[in-house]
Amino acid sequence: MNRTAPFSFPEQRVLEDAAFARGVVPTRIFALLLPVWSVTIQADITEAEDYELIDRFLARGIAEGGLRTTAELAAFYALEPELVDRALRALVAIQHLVPSGDGWELTPIGLASVRDRKKYIVTREDRRMLYFAAFGSQPLARQYYDTRKITLIPAARTDEIRSGGGPLFHVLFPTRGLDGRALEALAANPDRDRFNLPERIERPRRLGSDELVHLPLYVVRGRTSRGGRCHLAYNQAAAEADPDMSDLIDRTPEIVTVLDAEVASVRHDDDAKRARDWPDKRGLGEHRPERAPSGGSLRVRLPASRFGKDGLPVDRVGTFVVQGNGFFQLWCTDAAMRRRALLARVNNIMARWSTMDRDAIAGRVDRIARQLELGSIDLAELRDIARANDHGALSAQLDRVLSA
Repeated sequence: MNRTAPFSFPEQRVLEDAAFARGVVPTRIFALLLPVWSVTIQADITEAEDYELIDRFLARGIAEGGLRTTAELAAFYALEPELVDRALRALVAIQHLVPSGDGWELTPIGLASVRDRKKYIVTREDRRMLYFAAFGSQPLARQYYDTRKITLIPAARTDEIRSGGGPLFHVLFPTRGLDGRALEALAANPDRDRFNLPERIERPRRLGSDELVHLPLYVVRGRTSRGGRCHLAYNQAAAEADPDMSDLIDRTPEIVTVLDAEVASVRHDDDAKRARDWPDKRGLGEHRPERAPSGGSLRVRLPASRFGKDGLPVDRVGTFVVQGNGFFQLWCTDAAMRRRALLARVNNIMARWSTMDRDAIAGRVDRIARQLELGSIDLAELRDIARANDHGALSAQLDRVLSA
């Protein structure tokens, strides 16, 4: 992933998620580099795997069937003795079996594996990396260990991060080191698998010094349906809010204070000025920003003639334009143009999806239709709209989805 542009999707995608999937009225968007402690630990760990079929039956034969010797197991399961012998010695290698007289006996971990129907693997003195948010020493969930999607930036390289036309990345710094009890608390957490820890961890200890790295986040500040303030945090994996990280920001005064300061540094009329500048630079100066009727975002309302051939792309109708920490929505009052925008966006989405999941497509269509203020539109209705607008390929795709 490109370190200088860490997100693979544009900022407006998270605003759309906040406004039309989370029911929040977005008021600001921020880009943060959240400090994270990268901690190297050493411990004895027990991980759970799925049994190989033959291993499971052999272990059950010993535990539940009273079969003790290789010959008895081979005869009972009608298997070649050589195959059974190799499988039994593999179970010895992972400490599930020990020789007992002329036969075999299950160890405590072997008995636990049969009981739980999981193959437990013990690794002594295992080394691994764990991540804790520097504010509150909260462990990061498993998704943050996926290096294909998540980039953790070394502290020395945070100045390489760029923001394009969106919010400038603000580097946050920890006010204290990792809580000395964080590792033990995580090891004792029954939900630890969600935080990338194995089934059991014993004698965990930190090795060397903890390293400070930074996690890129977009954060949307908004109003809830009850009028309260909230924050939604988005990582690089997907333009969908992470509830754990959102909760961390909401309850961390050090972070909220920084966001408050960024808001306070912007003059009240700056957002409107920027929104006016955008159409001015495109020869659309007669179209001025205005507040949406619901009291939500600023809008720049353009006629249908400004979209399509020689104009702005049709799929831009209803989308957000991000300018620093502020934004506005491109709008068109022509419902027919908004229906064309719906078709264009759904067509783009379905072209990227290799499988046609009906529920997923229906959910996305519903969200975009609400974004474009088109009311509720089901897949059959969308297919008819596609046909009426000469979107033959899209209507055919929707036919296949509906008939699946």
